[in-house]
Amino acid sequence: MRATTERRTVAAGRGLLLGAVLLALLLVPLLGFAAETAAASDRTAAILPSTQTVAADPGEEVTVDVVMQSDGGYGGEGIESVSLVAQYNPEYLEITDVERGPWLEQGAETDVYAERGLAHDSGTAVLEQRRDPPADGATGNARIATLTVAVAEDAPPSEATITFEESRAELLRETPIPVFDTDATVAIDGGGDEAPAFDHPDPDGLETTPVDAEATDAEPGAEPESTRDDDAVAETDDENGGNETEADREDAVPGLPTPVAAGIIVGTVLVGHRLHDATGVRAGADR
Repeated sequence: MRATTERRTVAAGRGLLLGAVLLALLLVPLLGFAAETAAASDRTAAILPSTQTVAADPGEEVTVDVVMQSDGGYGGEGIESVSLVAQYNPEYLEITDVERGPWLEQGAETDVYAERGLAHDSGTAVLEQRRDPPADGATGNARIATLTVAVAEDAPPSEATITFEESRAELLRETPIPVFDTDATVAIDGGGDEAPAFDHPDPDGLETTPVDAEATDAEPGAEPESTRDDDAVAETDDENGGNETEADREDAVPGLPTPVAAGIIVGTVLVGHRLHDATGVRAGADR
C-alpha cells in the first residue's frame, strides 16, 4: 500500500514539473510579444494640416500650416529626422515655397539642419530636417512646416488635395516609425468635384538644396504650442485610436497586455491545483 502511494506521489510531482515547464514555454514568447507590442504602440507619428480645408480663388496664393504629433519611441526615445513630402496635381496647384517649423527644436537644445526641393512638374515638394547632434531627439506637438500654395489661373471650381503619405520620420539611429497623415484640401472657387489624381514619381530622387537658418516660432529647447485647432486634434486622435478609455489604457497587469496577463493568472492557478493535489496525496500516505 505504501509503495503504491509513493508511486502516486512521484507521478504527481512529475506532472507538477511538466506543468511548470509547459507554462514557462508558453509565457516566454508571450512576454516577448508583449514587449514588442508596447514598443510598437509608442512608435508612431501623425502629420496633418492645421486647417483641413482652405478656400481660394483661381490665381490666388494661400498658406497651409502643417503640424506633427509624436511621443517618439519606446522608453522616451525622440525623433531625429523628418522628411515632409507634399504632393499635389500641378494642373490645379503649385507649392512655391516650404518653410520649416519649430517641431524638431523641441527637447534638448541642438542645431536643426534642413534641405528642400520643389518639383512643380512632378507635383512634389520636399522638406528634409534633422537634429545634429540628435541630443535624445524631439517629441511633442507643433508646426513642422508652412507651405505657400498658388492656385492655377485656369483652375475650375474643384477640390484639390495636398497629400503627405510619402512623409517619413526616424528615431535615433535612423529607425523609421509609421507616419499617419491627413490630406489638406484647397477648395477652388467655392469647391466642386475632386481634382483628378496625378501620377507622382518617386520623391526619393528629388534634388534638394540646403535651407538657410530661418526664424521659427520657438527658441531651441522650448515646447511650442500646437497650431492645430481642437477639431483637427480630435480628428487625428479618433483616426489613430486616441479615443480609448482609461480602462483600455490600463492592462490587467502593469506593462502587459490583457491576454498575456490572463495567461499568467490561469497558468498560476493550474500549477497551484497540481501542487495542492500532490500535497494531498502525500498527506494521505502519511496517514
